[in-house]
Amino acid sequence: MMIKKIGISVASLAILTSVSVFDVYGAGSKRMIEVSEQSANVVVNGQRVEGESFLYNGVTYVPARAIGEALGQKVDWDNNTQSVFVGQKMNDQQGYRGTKTPYPFKETSYTKAPSGYEPIFINYIGRHGSRHLSSSKYDKTLFELLDIAEKDGQITNLGKELKKEIGNLMKVEKDHYGLLSTTGGEELKGIGARVGQNFKELFTSDKKVIAQATFKDRTPQSRDQFIDGLKESLGDNKVDILASAFEEGKDPYLRPYDLATKYNEYVEDGDWVKLYEDYVTQSTGTHYAKEVLLQFFSDDFYQRLNAEEFELKDEKGKVKLSNPTETASNLYELYIISSNIKGEGDFEFGRYFTANQLKWYESVDNINDFYEKGPSLTSTDLPQNIIAPLVKELIVSTDQSIQQKDTAGIFRFAHAETIIPLSSFLDIAGANVSIDKPQDVTQNWNGSVISPMGANIQWILYSNGKDVLVKMLRNEEEIAFPIETKTYPYYKWEDVKAYYQNKLQKVGVSLDSSLEDNIELLQKKF
Repeated sequence: MMIKKIGISVASLAILTSVSVFDVYGAGSKRMIEVSEQSANVVVNGQRVEGESFLYNGVTYVPARAIGEALGQKVDWDNNTQSVFVGQKMNDQQGYRGTKTPYPFKETSYTKAPSGYEPIFINYIGRHGSRHLSSSKYDKTLFELLDIAEKDGQITNLGKELKKEIGNLMKVEKDHYGLLSTTGGEELKGIGARVGQNFKELFTSDKKVIAQATFKDRTPQSRDQFIDGLKESLGDNKVDILASAFEEGKDPYLRPYDLATKYNEYVEDGDWVKLYEDYVTQSTGTHYAKEVLLQFFSDDFYQRLNAEEFELKDEKGKVKLSNPTETASNLYELYIISSNIKGEGDFEFGRYFTANQLKWYESVDNINDFYEKGPSLTSTDLPQNIIAPLVKELIVSTDQSIQQKDTAGIFRFAHAETIIPLSSFLDIAGANVSIDKPQDVTQNWNGSVISPMGANIQWILYSNGKDVLVKMLRNEEEIAFPIETKTYPYYKWEDVKAYYQNKLQKVGVSLDSSLEDNIELLQKKF
């Protein structure tokens, strides 16, 4: 057997490590190694593949291009990142973004209303559209950590590339933290336009439109983009639009979590917290964190990080990076937000993860959202019960519109922390089942479906002049109420009202309660 010396990049070596793994990335550093020529017969789908192979440390390596092309996949080499791609690139077109998934609108056809019924009112609750990072934390702390490693000579070439990419992201985010992105504006404008197109006859000069938002800038921005789309779709139809926003600390409907005392105690120290932490720090999580981070740091630096030598803080002074788990999670947060800001820059943080790693980190995010905001544990209904005042307001405002006939629609713009508990309280299938084992959450609850960016729940009311029906849309698709009907997806309004009024009574929320009553209820009971 002939032995020869070759110069090969670590990246190239990693590429050849396993013919079954196609999304492998290396740091791009080079060193000399001794390898043995090793003839190997490689057969892909019954076809022998030609290509030079060699033996190194007891492992036979074969060319990635030969294997990829034999599988009918496109093979690309990116010299800037020292990466080989077989098939779809591992970049920001991938999924696994949980509740940060951009709005997933799909063209759909609607079931025709029963004979004689026409739309009379729309009650809409929506999340803001795709946004920038909420604040300077994930980007800031990662950049600072990479900077420390570089100064200490313990950063890889890929780590330097990551630092540069985060630096570019921070330039984009400056003065834009927490705001709606270009993509988000397009999402909400599109939703508004489709509402106008689908229900044009509803928007007449004798009916007003009410549009409400929370105090956070991204929700009034979403409200205004929605209104712009609605107006454009209506053309010459002139409607009276009343736009407003709740004051901070005085919003029991769209931001009840700001007021709910017991709920905030639960978020900080509820029974779910230890379950979540145990899940995140299990061997899978620590293994993936190490795999991801050793692309950027030397082993010595990783050990320093693992020993919690660093405590890096966000702009508000809260520690957001102190160990490998938090570091890898912060990078995942940059990945999932990058798809929200495509109009501002093309960031490919997905290339630093394998599909399995992304799937894992999405599960971590889903579990956190599920227990903190959703159906949570079987021992508590607190996360969903705080949304009861909003459900009360939905029922009351719907009844008023039916009686007074002076409002085409009420459109409210809020947050994931609103949509997730609302979906649970409304008993929407797939959004309302409590689960005690974190590992079972992702099999039963999907944040990207329940509350992606721009998520919305719409109640569309129909009347034949005597009786009233209602159907529910989630993200503009017809879904079921948790009661019986002979005319799906249309339900008798009185049946829907009775079902939710019964739930409200059980948690102590009356239909005749005022805004002040609801604020006090949240502060004292929830």
